[in-house]
Amino acid sequence: MPRFQTSMPNIVMMSLTRQLKGKALNIIDRVLPVKPVERSLSEQLQLNRESRRMQLYFCRTCPSSIAVKRYCEKLGLRVVEKDVVRVSAYRNELVCGGGEPKVPCLKIDDEQGGRWLYSSDAIMRYLNQRF
Repeated sequence: MPRFQTSMPNIVMMSLTRQLKGKALNIIDRVLPVKPVERSLSEQLQLNRESRRMQLYFCRTCPSSIAVKRYCEKLGLRVVEKDVVRVSAYRNELVCGGGEPKVPCLKIDDEQGGRWLYSSDAIMRYLNQRF
């Protein structure tokens, strides 16, 4: 039974494609603002307090990170954003606290002490259910 093998040029090409996509999305993210959901002032203030207890570890050139970051903005959340590439201390926090150097990662400080969500789908599903 033959195994699927990926040749080295294919891996390099996939990596290059992902990097280019990430850089393009980073530019789009900076140029095109996200329109947040409209809420009353009291609701937004409550949401700001709750969302400040969340920290998003991300990388500006990671497509999944950009998607999660924009989703937070769309929901009107004011999560603490930590770019693990620009600040090595954030990367150390991520590895020591969550156990993996993967982005995007959402750290949620709650009554249970804290949770670390790594999958962009899981993060968006949590945010959608919570807010």
